[in-house]
Amino acid sequence: MKKAGFIVAVATAASLTAIVSSLAWSSIATTILASGANDQVQPKMSRGSSDGFFMSWFDNATGGYDVRANHFDARGVPSWGPNGTLIADRSFSSTVDYYSSPVSGGKLAVAYNDDRLGGDRISASLLSSAGAIIWTSTMPDSAGAYVANPKVREDPFDGSIYVSWYQGTATKLQKLDPTTGAMLWATSVTIQDGTAQTTNADLWPVADATGGVMVSCVRQVGFTGAKTLKAWRVSPAGVLGWTATTTTPTIVFSTGSLQIGNYPSCEAVPGVGYVFCWYTSSPLQCSVQVLDLQGVAKFGANGATVASTTTLERVSPRFAVDAAADRVYAVWPEHVPSSSSYGVSAQAFALSGIGTRLWGASGLSLSPVATQYSTDFTAVTAGSGGATFAWQTSSAFGQDSIFSQRVNAAGVVQWANASRVDVASDKGMMMSVRQSSASVFVWPDGATGNTDIAAQRVGDDSLVGSNPTSPGDANGDGLVNGADLAAVLSGWGTNDAAADVNDDGIVDGVDLAIVLSDWD
Repeated sequence: MKKAGFIVAVATAASLTAIVSSLAWSSIATTILASGANDQVQPKMSRGSSDGFFMSWFDNATGGYDVRANHFDARGVPSWGPNGTLIADRSFSSTVDYYSSPVSGGKLAVAYNDDRLGGDRISASLLSSAGAIIWTSTMPDSAGAYVANPKVREDPFDGSIYVSWYQGTATKLQKLDPTTGAMLWATSVTIQDGTAQTTNADLWPVADATGGVMVSCVRQVGFTGAKTLKAWRVSPAGVLGWTATTTTPTIVFSTGSLQIGNYPSCEAVPGVGYVFCWYTSSPLQCSVQVLDLQGVAKFGANGATVASTTTLERVSPRFAVDAAADRVYAVWPEHVPSSSSYGVSAQAFALSGIGTRLWGASGLSLSPVATQYSTDFTAVTAGSGGATFAWQTSSAFGQDSIFSQRVNAAGVVQWANASRVDVASDKGMMMSVRQSSASVFVWPDGATGNTDIAAQRVGDDSLVGSNPTSPGDANGDGLVNGADLAAVLSGWGTNDAAADVNDDGIVDGVDLAIVLSDWD
């Protein structure tokens, strides 16, 4: 017995530091996910397994905005080292948009502009679950042309990787072998609506089980022409058409115009269809549209506006879908024209509905319109029967603060007061990712030339900086007690996943120390 007790004592003392460092989220300060000299900017987020998440970003630490990526576990601890994987050492002195997307098997695909072969081209890289580059494929069509807006997605139908991008005046699409990155189509598919400029906006695998992708594009005639939104379905063989008898695209909206340089995102919902959210330039108003599996618009010819009036300017919406709750949630900053009055509101629609506003004619006010320096970037995650919203409010230039509020599917605010996520600083556009019972919000933090990427976890219980359910709760019963201790001792020296509470592949003193540290 003394020998066993000695093992416990030594293991506990040796492991306390490891325990502390394995819990990145803190209520005292935000967690820095990427740092270095100069700027780290434009984070892209996607959910991984076991409440972990991927993040890609541009890193200008050594000159030229390089492409990097990392995986983080549920506690915000990096899996691929402090600075992740260097995907592309580029020489660009400025940035354009790019994309990253999870791939089955814990992998990540990233598509980006690439100047390493001379000129400006489009490349896509696939990273392994350990962060190693499996392959990089450069689109041959993109050599010598103006290219932008690359997107990348895996098709779960056959595991193929699709890449889309804007080239010249049209959108291009190519299908890649997931093992080698080799191009599977002899000629890239060209998508162009007549003679109009047809710019790649978003890319998703089709929402049914037949394979292929849905590509959305902004259509524009001339610099001053209206910028509208359409969607094309592309089969695994590269054939355009929502049905076997038509190759025409679906009109997402055609009345009004997007702002210049605005390319709305969308989301495919398996078995349901496709959700779009955007804002028009005149009036400044936000809208939502849902297409069914055949590409038929469900929310009317031009979607459903988030509010019935245009007395407020509503811009830059973000949205999230909770199929289990039959909800689409949208959030946006709003502004009284020609004033210093700003606020934030949200709206909900039934995913299966026809565009009826569920949270009132003007939506639900999260931050009432009031006099302040500005209110701009927003974010939202959906799940567990509701949505968690976040927004930035500024008291002065470079003094941006983030607040968060949770609302259930019926539109009832869940927290007595909005939770303040961080301290005031100079911030950029937020991204977000959902965990089982929490949301992670991520943003560039700091003045230009000295920007890092910061993050904070907000639990559905309103707690900021709280870590996931106690790691020591091996059996998941909400308590850390003798049953969890017995599980660890029973699995000692093995890779028993039920007892390996820190997921490092071995049940040892670290797992024992975590259980004792979390003891109820």
